[in-house]
Amino acid sequence: MKQDKEIETTTLTPYLPEHRHMLSQFYLPDTQTLFSALPKESLKYCREDCDRHPIVILAEGIPVGFFVLHIGENITPFTNDKKAVLLRGFLVDQKHQGKGIAKKALQILPEFAKGIFPNKDLIVLAVDVSNVIAKTLYTRSGYQDTGIQKEGRSGLMEIMEYRLDTMNKDME
Repeated sequence: MKQDKEIETTTLTPYLPEHRHMLSQFYLPDTQTLFSALPKESLKYCREDCDRHPIVILAEGIPVGFFVLHIGENITPFTNDKKAVLLRGFLVDQKHQGKGIAKKALQILPEFAKGIFPNKDLIVLAVDVSNVIAKTLYTRSGYQDTGIQKEGRSGLMEIMEYRLDTMNKDME
């Protein structure tokens, strides 16, 4: 039987202290740290802001990725929609990239986000214009370019969104 490279089970779970050790070993090449902070840095912000919810991407139960779901007043630079959740710092550890994990995580994210924030109907994210790989991934995952651009820490960013209220209607 030939070995399949794709990971069988990808799940999302709220961050727990027992994830800290594995997350602290995550590595991204310099070409990617331009676009996303490592979990250690993101977790620091989460400790300072209770509206930031750290989420761990698990593959076969092992932490392989990380992101933050951010709600509240501090997401207004990205959207004025009170029913929006901001997706921040989405990353997969370099040694687990190329296995379809990010794609799978983005596929299960809408339902996961709706479970945590039932009153929200929109996921918003900012992606660097120069980060073509991420933009392509988000587009293929159902995120749409809003046409809004903002200046970010490493250049121009495009604001993209995924409508949770149409989640089941346009599933392919």
